Amino acid sequence: MTLVWGVRKQGTDEQIQRAKWLFEMLEEEKSQIVVPTVAVAEYLTPIPSNDHAAVLAAMRERFLLAPFDVRAASLAAQLFGEGRIVRTVGKPGARKCLRADSLIIATAVTFGARVFYTGDDDCRTMASKVMEAKGMPTQGPNLFSGV
Repeated sequence: MTLVWGVRKQGTDEQIQRAKWLFEMLEEEKSQIVVPTVAVAEYLTPIPSNDHAAVLAAMRERFLLAPFDVRAASLAAQLFGEGRIVRTVGKPGARKCLRADSLIIATAVTFGARVFYTGDDDCRTMASKVMEAKGMPTQGPNLFSGV
């Protein structure tokens, strides 16, 4: 969702602003941003297929696009198993969400991400088992950001 809020600018005003602050902070720190390709697939879903190549090229310029691979498979399975405790699997869509989160987190870890940012409390709890996990910023990196 952070990509949708920060890059596509879709979401509530607060979500868009917090994603903007996150990207500003990461750019200021000159951080390498790892985006698992599972998240890229979710991002591409509403985009016409003819535009995928251009969107992917633009994303490659700004982010490290990390593929889900065999290194991530075992960790994803473990996270999925442990995540059942965190997410209420009986809720509609919860299993799909848990599966996607486990794939995304495992991919990020195996490609060296040290901090995981998300606006989803359950996802953050799961990510905190294998790396530092933080919520979206509540203020900009500079005193007068967003003013």
